[in-house]
Amino acid sequence: MQLPAVDIPPPIGSTAWDRELLTLGIDRATVDRELREAVAGIAEPDGHDVYLNDASPETAAVLVLFHQERPSYSALMYLRFVWNGADGRLRDWIVRQYAAMLVHGPGPVAESGEYGLAIDYFEDHRVASGVLAALLTQVPEDHWAGILRAAGPVQWSAKRQLFLAAAARPALHAALAKGMAASFYGVYGDIDAPEAAELLRRITVEDERVRGHLVQATTEPMLMRSGSAIVVTDAHWAHPGSILLEMVVTRGPWRWAARSELVADGRTWGRLVHWSFPFRREHEHRTLPGRPLDKPELHRIEDPPADPADLVDRDFELWPPGLREHLGQR
Repeated sequence: MQLPAVDIPPPIGSTAWDRELLTLGIDRATVDRELREAVAGIAEPDGHDVYLNDASPETAAVLVLFHQERPSYSALMYLRFVWNGADGRLRDWIVRQYAAMLVHGPGPVAESGEYGLAIDYFEDHRVASGVLAALLTQVPEDHWAGILRAAGPVQWSAKRQLFLAAAARPALHAALAKGMAASFYGVYGDIDAPEAAELLRRITVEDERVRGHLVQATTEPMLMRSGSAIVVTDAHWAHPGSILLEMVVTRGPWRWAARSELVADGRTWGRLVHWSFPFRREHEHRTLPGRPLDKPELHRIEDPPADPADLVDRDFELWPPGLREHLGQR
């Protein structure tokens, strides 16, 4: 990976930070005054107290400075509210503040910033790749750990080069391993399983729990059991060529991989494309009854067999795309 030129941001609250406020058309004295007024008389203020109810630079700066003094997700949640209504210049400044958190800390600030990045930006595929790219122009590689740990939800195509580069730096292996695990086991995780298997062979993972989860994710299928199936016959159904299948995990921790193959008896019976599908029962459909399951969820399956009843009451191995073939070639 060719490293971008890095423009490290100043520490939040520093004199250099004050100067950068001027590029937004505001000054430090105004931010300090707004923050003092927001928390006046409140023993334990949080983000709700200091959010100024708009997407202005003043609101963003007040939240960032408050978070530096009292790091918690509440301030960062409202900072995302500001982002939603901000122009490009203010959005760039907000990303720069996350870079400052990761580079300068202190520890609780960096940890809170890492969490906020993961759930407010990296889980949003509309902005994740752009935010990641911007961070890498402002965070030097010796501070990549927080980005790696938070990057589980980022699309694999956007973070692949970062993960490959981190694999060449032993000091980042622990953070990379956690980012890889989050890419498999996080609700919005995304990773190419065959490439992850090769990455795992190249790095040292001292945390036995994390390593165990990665070995399992890159060498074994997830085991699931099916019950009833629903075949939607409504003409307005938006997903022709797919069915809904009740399923539960039967062994090991849950993990998500889009388009995992449903394998039984050495054959692929379809691909899982949507976990916990929000089916509206008013759609015309017919149910193929199966065995009762403990807290099943409906999953949408593409490329089902010609007779959907073949999916009812079966035990499946769920293999991430390409992993079976990859393991068979080793």
